[in-house]
Amino acid sequence: MENTSAIRSVHRAVRPLAGRKRGTAKPVKERTAGMHRNGFLNHAFQPVWGVAFNDWQKAEQEFFISVENLCRLYGWTKPDVSGLSFPENIREAYNKVTEQQTRNFDLQVKIGQDKQHACCMTTLKSFDTGYHLFYIPVRPVWKMRDIEAERPRYQLFIVLFAYLYQVAGVPFFNEPGTVDSNYDTIKNWLEEVDGDEDEEDVIYRNQQVNELKILEQAGKILQSEIQKQFQLKDLERLCLKYQNTGGADKYLTELVTEFIKLIKDYPKRALRESMYYEDEPEDNNTIYWEQYISFYWSGEDRLAKMLFRMINDEFQEMGYQEEPVTMQWFDRPQEKPCHVFDFEPRILSLIDRLSEILNDYDYEEPNE
Repeated sequence: MENTSAIRSVHRAVRPLAGRKRGTAKPVKERTAGMHRNGFLNHAFQPVWGVAFNDWQKAEQEFFISVENLCRLYGWTKPDVSGLSFPENIREAYNKVTEQQTRNFDLQVKIGQDKQHACCMTTLKSFDTGYHLFYIPVRPVWKMRDIEAERPRYQLFIVLFAYLYQVAGVPFFNEPGTVDSNYDTIKNWLEEVDGDEDEEDVIYRNQQVNELKILEQAGKILQSEIQKQFQLKDLERLCLKYQNTGGADKYLTELVTEFIKLIKDYPKRALRESMYYEDEPEDNNTIYWEQYISFYWSGEDRLAKMLFRMINDEFQEMGYQEEPVTMQWFDRPQEKPCHVFDFEPRILSLIDRLSEILNDYDYEEPNE
């Protein structure tokens, strides 16, 4: 059934939410063509010309050492800019270096700055997320909570959620961010009563209001449970316990086993660690990682269509997407290019599989 006519008539065009937000809901097929995947680098790496340095001579020295190291690795010609003064010598050297990139050179060459580097050449490579939205539904786990037969599976999901929330850093749906803002907007819309509603619309709107009440209650309770300190040994113990129950889902146990392997390889790794951006609260043109990786309530409930439409309309207005990046600094000689993604593709693939399994457990009761 479509959203109520009251919602359709009053809010034909979904209003985008302002400001930076975190989290969203479910993969959508419609995307803006030609989106620049690496636009967020404009936030992390600003041109050095015009920037005030505490010690410009040290910055200049660091830059040209890095240029020499970069050119040596890739066999490029080190530019001669001896006739220019700072910062024009850096600008011209940078331009001459980047002009030597060939079409099959799949890295970006940037000037990097951080706490350890004042002005250093770097190469960067982005991991293509494919504009996929990685959202983890929570409602199916909530429905297991008070069913005794589902207790082993429920406990397993809760500890797995604790890892994703505490260690990997996936935001929860009731925290300030995109998901929370969108649900709040839907709540406000539903409270705007339309006098033209027929009986069927009133019933459906009341069902949506009830869903929001359950969502709010479940969010508080589940968040308190996944905030309990995560321990890998608990996940291993609960996985074994679940495997020994009758009717255990082999796809779930296989998935949890893969998560355990990932955690052992990267015990403290968080998703944000390979994301590079500056915190700009008024940036409305970038899809940040927290906006396309998140927990949310459900893709099968009576709120889903409104939520998905809002997310899609909002994201289509944005021109850039933040994605994982590997960086190689050239402040010292490098023996070979070093741009390897392992953690990111593994955890994103596992999140995707987790969402599929949870979606299989989610449903609408016919007489709900």
